[in-house]
Amino acid sequence: MSWKTLITCCSRTTSNKSSLKNGGLLVEKLIRVSNGDYNPFFIFTEQELKQATKDYDQDLVCLVDDNYKLFRVLENRGAVLIKKTNEHEELVEYCIREIAVAAYVSSNMNLVKLLGCCLESKVPIIVFEYSSSILDLKIAKYIGDGLSGNLSDYLHNKKGVIPWRQRIRIAAQVADAIAYLHLEVPEGETSVQALVEGTIGFLASESVVTERFNEQTDVFAFGATLIEILTGREPHNVFIGASDYMTNPDTTPVAESSLISVSSPKRIDLLMFLKANLIRDGKDNALEASAELAASCVEILPEKRPTIEEVAKKLKHIQNM
Repeated sequence: MSWKTLITCCSRTTSNKSSLKNGGLLVEKLIRVSNGDYNPFFIFTEQELKQATKDYDQDLVCLVDDNYKLFRVLENRGAVLIKKTNEHEELVEYCIREIAVAAYVSSNMNLVKLLGCCLESKVPIIVFEYSSSILDLKIAKYIGDGLSGNLSDYLHNKKGVIPWRQRIRIAAQVADAIAYLHLEVPEGETSVQALVEGTIGFLASESVVTERFNEQTDVFAFGATLIEILTGREPHNVFIGASDYMTNPDTTPVAESSLISVSSPKRIDLLMFLKANLIRDGKDNALEASAELAASCVEILPEKRPTIEEVAKKLKHIQNM
């Protein structure tokens, strides 16, 4: 891949229709997201990315999602991640926004750095600096503390239990990163409409109904992640999540679509469950404060959830307990 093209998303002239269309959309989104004050990135041609990935060799795939594949490629400057999204028209806006946001926030040390993109394909292809953490936990952009491998393996005892101090530090770093991302939301734009996708247990019920995602739905997803970090249990073993509502939308009230389940559909008190299932290797007051914070993040009513800034502040306080 060529690294010579830098600074602006329109640095190469082309008659490619997709490039012209996507370039126009990206310029508009960059102005809206960052007022034009974004970090520089490279523009790659479609041919460069095909060569780098050996025509998207499946042996280079390191992560598969419903809507995209991540290819890990070794370059002279180290490894990079190439995100190739399925070529569906409805995903163009999603990718354009991702590029614009990544360009704006990539100077943050806790977020995966955007290296560049290709606008010639129907749906833009995105190139990130390689980070194993993007493979370990999608919501987390930072693991730290010398951990290697898959974070899920540590949380679910395949590689031993992460000490309390490390777990709460990871949670605090993730909260900081999400709070930073929320700074990019333009004035007057309070939510984003997108295809509903994700793991059951991470989705707030209102996002399933409205297909809109905002700070409150992000706080819910973070709360589910915090529960997993605190208990070592996978969210789908804790939450019924949105599955009942998606299956029986006419008979399942929205307010009941995020209830807690423990190997049976019986409803139990979330906070009691969390306190009974904490990995107790830290101070009891810090552990219980974390459980209370997690429970508040996954409140059924969005207005009862704290802001992500409040969550980040509370986690810093818990770290010092």
